[in-house]
Amino acid sequence: MQKKYWLGLFSVALMSQPLISEAKPLLFNVKGNNHDVISFKSDAPVEVIAGTTHHVDGVIKLDDSFKLDANHPFQIRFDVDLASLDTGIPLRNDHMRDNFLETGKYPKASFEATSVKFLEKPNLSKAQTLHLEATGNFTLHGVTVQKTIPLLVDYKPGSNKTASVRVRGSFPVKLVDHHIQRPEAIFVKLAETINASVDITGNEQ
Repeated sequence: MQKKYWLGLFSVALMSQPLISEAKPLLFNVKGNNHDVISFKSDAPVEVIAGTTHHVDGVIKLDDSFKLDANHPFQIRFDVDLASLDTGIPLRNDHMRDNFLETGKYPKASFEATSVKFLEKPNLSKAQTLHLEATGNFTLHGVTVQKTIPLLVDYKPGSNKTASVRVRGSFPVKLVDHHIQRPEAIFVKLAETINASVDITGNEQ
């Protein structure tokens, strides 16, 4: 009799516990299509130089808890092919790639987030625009520095097609931080701090 009593009590306790739902994994891939643009702008007194590329690969992997901590592993990483940067002038492109960025040694720039702060609570049931701050490791010219980048994320849920996220942001890059010397040929035409911009779209997999 006592055994049945405790079994019944245990069953009631189990039924009274709230149901725990597992976090749903989310994966968005960036494939470097024509609508993806990575750009830089050097606004020096002598000349304004701008360059762009569509050659970017990336992955955004997290779950719908959006806690992004040790118990909820995530990956947010983007890689840019620097040899594909185009400034609109072939000779200048050669100077930028060979003497400035040294793409033969350092072909890519990358950013990998180590923490993310959402300024609004995400809601996957509807389209929305989110503001967030991503802190992580930015690598250029073989040198890695930590950066916190404010980002604007447009989310579109999947209905008849897959869900997508559009990520936009900009941040300054100091050449001295990455041991980049301005080539003599364009020294006075290149600013010491470059403004980099990102406008990429990831589709859910």
